[in-house]
Amino acid sequence: MNRNNETRCRRFVLARNFAESHGIRIDRFIHYCETGRVSGARFDKVLWQWVVYLPVKLLSR
Repeated sequence: MNRNNETRCRRFVLARNFAESHGIRIDRFIHYCETGRVSGARFDKVLWQWVVYLPVKLLSR
């Protein structure tokens, strides 16, 4: 199974929904996704939104 197919089969959550459910400001969480501080965050070109593949880990100093 190639890597692209593995990514499609995994569960994901929209970054906007994840931020709202965890009490993080949406724009701040999107910034974390853009800068690579969220493991498993990818920009989906079909949905044109940031998606977060579970399990999610926020990488901070």
